[in-house]
Amino acid sequence: MRKQNQNRTLETPAPGKKKKITQYFDAIGQRYDLADTLMSFGLHFSWRKNSLRQLDIKTGYRILDLCGGAGEFARRIAGTGTKGLPVVCDLSRTMLAAGKNKRTGHAPQNPIQWVQSDAEHLGFADNAFDAVIVGYGIRNLENIHHGLQEINRVLIPGGQLVIMEFSIPQNRWLRTLYHWYSFKIMPTFGKVITGENAPFIYLAESIRSFPPPEKVQGLLVSEGFIRVTCQRLSNGLVTVYSGTKQNNIFAPKLPA
Repeated sequence: MRKQNQNRTLETPAPGKKKKITQYFDAIGQRYDLADTLMSFGLHFSWRKNSLRQLDIKTGYRILDLCGGAGEFARRIAGTGTKGLPVVCDLSRTMLAAGKNKRTGHAPQNPIQWVQSDAEHLGFADNAFDAVIVGYGIRNLENIHHGLQEINRVLIPGGQLVIMEFSIPQNRWLRTLYHWYSFKIMPTFGKVITGENAPFIYLAESIRSFPPPEKVQGLLVSEGFIRVTCQRLSNGLVTVYSGTKQNNIFAPKLPA
């Protein structure tokens, strides 16, 4: 079993990570949703449902599905009976194309906008969105500080942020099983589904090296979010973070 890294940090950017991640998702984009469903044993449906419950969606709200890939959150927001106006933003053109071309049982009540953009340098105006939701994306950022600062910038004062991210299980027995599955089974299973195993080796490594929820929660506070909470789901397989952009806060600018 691999030992959990006790020196994980969010402070050091990872140069070159952005290009590598984009290549991974471009390679598996057409089969990503199927892999997500099979490899999570369908648990991701309940994880996403729980994450969306954190948002207080009102009529006309503009909601950014950041690192949104094929738009799984956006599709739920735009579904019949919902009120939000979703925008999917992702760096992978293949993932966005897979989302736009995906057929569903019914047409969404509200249209979905699809935008290719870098989460650390968003091409949206200040205060453009009422809420931002991020699924499995924060862990993949090259510089998480820049990403959170950009989220803060594009949110209206009082706007909501919800992050759904993988984490390490709390139970010792489950944690041992999880590491075995992640490093021994998941890459092989992923290759059968998508034809690639490198993205799933990266997935296992990135989850293992990502800081624990308490540190991530502290980072959200340090980047100007208030009322920050975290909720562990499925014994900590996934953690859902939520926070609010402080009213009248001056978001720090990115260095030139």
